[in-house]
Amino acid sequence: MFLVRVIRYVTLLVLAGILSPRDFGILAALHVVIDGIVLLQGFGIGHALIYRKERIEEATDTAFYVSMALGAAAVAVAWVLAPAVERFYAEDGMTELFRVGSVLLLGRALRLIPARLFEKALEFKKRLAPTLAGSVAYLVVALVLAFRGAGVWALLWAEIASVFAEATGYWIVSPWRPRLRFSPELAREDLSFGWVVLGGSALIFAFRNVDRLTLSRLLGTRELGLYAFAFSIANLPATFFVRALNTVLLPSYTSARDDVATRRTLFFRATSYVAAASLLYALVMVVFGRSFLVATYGDRWLGSVRPLQVLALFALFRTLSALVGDLLVGCGRPGTFRRIYALQLAVALACIYFGARAWGTWGVGLAMALAAAVALGASWHAARTALDATVGDFVHALRGPLLASVVMIGPAVALMRALPEPFGLPAVGAAALAVSAGYLLVWLAVDPEPRAEWRKWRESRNGPEGEVRA
Repeated sequence: MFLVRVIRYVTLLVLAGILSPRDFGILAALHVVIDGIVLLQGFGIGHALIYRKERIEEATDTAFYVSMALGAAAVAVAWVLAPAVERFYAEDGMTELFRVGSVLLLGRALRLIPARLFEKALEFKKRLAPTLAGSVAYLVVALVLAFRGAGVWALLWAEIASVFAEATGYWIVSPWRPRLRFSPELAREDLSFGWVVLGGSALIFAFRNVDRLTLSRLLGTRELGLYAFAFSIANLPATFFVRALNTVLLPSYTSARDDVATRRTLFFRATSYVAAASLLYALVMVVFGRSFLVATYGDRWLGSVRPLQVLALFALFRTLSALVGDLLVGCGRPGTFRRIYALQLAVALACIYFGARAWGTWGVGLAMALAAAVALGASWHAARTALDATVGDFVHALRGPLLASVVMIGPAVALMRALPEPFGLPAVGAAALAVSAGYLLVWLAVDPEPRAEWRKWRESRNGPEGEVRA
């Protein structure tokens, strides 16, 4: 996942120097609708397959046919909705973009079951080739078309190439092949479970897109592009660290269904590592975000500076609360998961219009950060109940990252002010790396558990005489 995310991140930074904010804004607006249809298409079937303990083979075949049927229906819905989407956004050419983009729905349906089977079996090494193929396809198609002046079409065709390359990779690597059997009983069970999960997922979708809908309607696609670019950079920890951990944690929580102590250990160590990475990233983005954008793009993306700084805090809260979502699903409590996101959405809806009118893009980011902070508080309360944990468990998990942030914020600000203008990217990078190194040293000095786990891992890799095992 690290390799995949690095490729995507570098591609994004290169494309930002070629394409316009409006191009990014149009794709962001398009994805609001596409992702909504994807949500209905998936219907929580993947979660149901991971959670299932019996009749696995028959349920897998049934889930595949249900997924493909929902995918075909989703494409048909997208084609019918395309003119309405263009009228809603008042963007010429959106109909054609949306209809071509609907092909993504079939690619997602094709990759769903093989990918979930690897997750269920905890065979994550087998996911490397498919996911890497998807990212490489995205990089090649996006850059070639962008340099040829394709604009927003470069982004769209890159997404399509990525999804189908990844789906093809999964089908090559996976030994599973669907058989001609279908169980209405299992389909009803999976859809019933998926319906509960879907409720929470729908609330997540609404929360993650209310900002984009508000900006596109009030301020236009250019401002939405500035915001979407800042959002992508700020949310790197949420899209990388949490996605990687939750991929492992959900089936692990399910396997340890009756072992509360194991789930507690998994959750709090994950929280500690994610907090360390997310707090460091938020610190670097808040302090060095403007210097980085100016050094890389000049004044091209200056409108993204303040949204980036605010969204770095939003990403911190979102990242920590996202760890709780799969914990609750793995513990069989998706209803609690749904109520938390309903609260988050309610706070966002109450604040976001005022934020957009008063302060524009960064006001929207502030509303989202406030909503995410409220959700984090509710999520931790739910996690404490599910794990029979104490406030001290949270303090223990967070003390190292929090202390490292407090210690390093002063030196970080001093280094930023010492940077000569005009900013040079090597100088900005060196300052950020210096702050990161100091942060990690403080964290490891305060929290002995990462050091102990590192030693344990090293010992497990070495033989009695210290030689590396085959």
